[in-house]
Amino acid sequence: MTAVIEDIAAATANAPASSDESIDVICVDDDRDYLDLIAAHLSEHDDLSVRTETAPADALDHVDAVDCVVSDYDMPGTNGLEFLSDVRERAPTLPFVLFTGSERADIAEGFPESTWTEFLRKNSPTVTMSILAGRIRRLVHHHRTMRTAERGLTAIEATADAIAVVAPDGTFSFVNHVFASRFGAEPNDLIGSPWRECFPDEEVERLESTALETVRDDWQWTGGTVCETDGGDTFTTQTRVAGLDDGSLVFCLTGPGEE
Repeated sequence: MTAVIEDIAAATANAPASSDESIDVICVDDDRDYLDLIAAHLSEHDDLSVRTETAPADALDHVDAVDCVVSDYDMPGTNGLEFLSDVRERAPTLPFVLFTGSERADIAEGFPESTWTEFLRKNSPTVTMSILAGRIRRLVHHHRTMRTAERGLTAIEATADAIAVVAPDGTFSFVNHVFASRFGAEPNDLIGSPWRECFPDEEVERLESTALETVRDDWQWTGGTVCETDGGDTFTTQTRVAGLDDGSLVFCLTGPGEE
């Protein structure tokens, strides 16, 4: 059970990956001199490993081996948005920074609103290059964190225990199928709803005064609880409640509790 909670903590962590992890970047620009300038500035950062290409078609051959793509917009025979579209066909969530001298308003219609795509205008190299390095790190660290979370939640989904994560606002943010089935529901039926709806009123009061107080003191709480389905049926189970660093709660129904 402790291992499961540790997996959930890792899967829901908000902290980015360590900056000590190497980040492989490919930079694409038809201006070789400016491309060399980008590479020189980014290579000053020990955690950034930079590859350069002047042709988007050549860069496509390497997107599977990098963590982030940095691309100019205006290039002969194509542009950065067309290149982005080609990249997305191969790697839908690969971090991509459109780094260009064009104004964002000039390309706004075709620029996608995406978690994994950012726009940065070329400006004074001494200022812009530092910003570019920061954008790359933030995108890649978030991407790595989300991939870790997806793997962790997949493992949690496969466990035989009934697991649910409650966000700091008191609503379910994750529910596995085993947990939902105990309440005669599907996971999506419970996600976004208050955890208190899964227990009778008197049990909610008891959990708030015992389990939640214990968790606030950085302990885990275990005990028998009475649960209630949406239809009003009740069942008794052994429940463990633990807290996560961001204020979330983990509920684990592990088996029958005491009557």
